[in-house]
Amino acid sequence: MTSLRRTALMSAALAALATAPVASAQDRPVSGGTAGSVQGEGVGVSTSSGGATDGSSIGVTGTADATAIDGTARTDTRARLNERRATQRSSAYARTDEEMARARSRTTVRNGEEVRSRTTTMYRDRDGGPPVRTRECTVSTPEGTVTTDCRGGPNAS
Repeated sequence: MTSLRRTALMSAALAALATAPVASAQDRPVSGGTAGSVQGEGVGVSTSSGGATDGSSIGVTGTADATAIDGTARTDTRARLNERRATQRSSAYARTDEEMARARSRTTVRNGEEVRSRTTTMYRDRDGGPPVRTRECTVSTPEGTVTTDCRGGPNAS
């Protein structure tokens, strides 16, 4: 069974388990998430993570994918949840003799309140220069979603 298929099955099972009723003052659905990828000549990685809540149920989902031509690639997805909070983490890593790429995504859902998600990516090659890094954070509440660069201010898009 592929990592991606295993992740989808795990996410469906977690969403089914997380439907226990919980008292909450708000019943408007809240959903959000982030995703990121980086591609080089011989490596490529991508991750995604997301979640949703409506005050009576909670769920998370995520994916990870990594490829390396004549190198090493690995992925990992994990989720934890209870009736108040759910957390999902995805990571992907790929390396060859010349390049390295990494992506990580994490989402935390507080039942009936908010969905916080963060994705970071990094790429480095042997030609020198600093690694190329990106990051994105979102916070979704019943009032709306705010996207930042994870340093405090909204992204200038």
